[in-house]
Amino acid sequence: MVKRAVGSKACLLGKAVSCNYLRQDNFLEIDVDIGSSSVAKSIIGLVLGYVTSLVVDLAILIEGREEKELPEYILGTVRLNKVRLDTAVPLEN
Repeated sequence: MVKRAVGSKACLLGKAVSCNYLRQDNFLEIDVDIGSSSVAKSIIGLVLGYVTSLVVDLAILIEGREEKELPEYILGTVRLNKVRLDTAVPLEN
């Protein structure tokens, strides 16, 4: 049931949910607000009821918006394996 709701198709995270970007000389930090999308919020609510750990695969690329910026290339990938949801620290409002 969870796999059907989540699916396995890739999406551009920056277009699906709100992201805040902090860029410094030697790093880029991206704060992803999953709660900014009602669809994402619903899926997370469903997932939290059924799973105890997650595997999240991320591929990082910079979107090309002009012909000269194409083709896009993947800058890097990361897999978050066996993320235990019971250890998550809730954000303070």
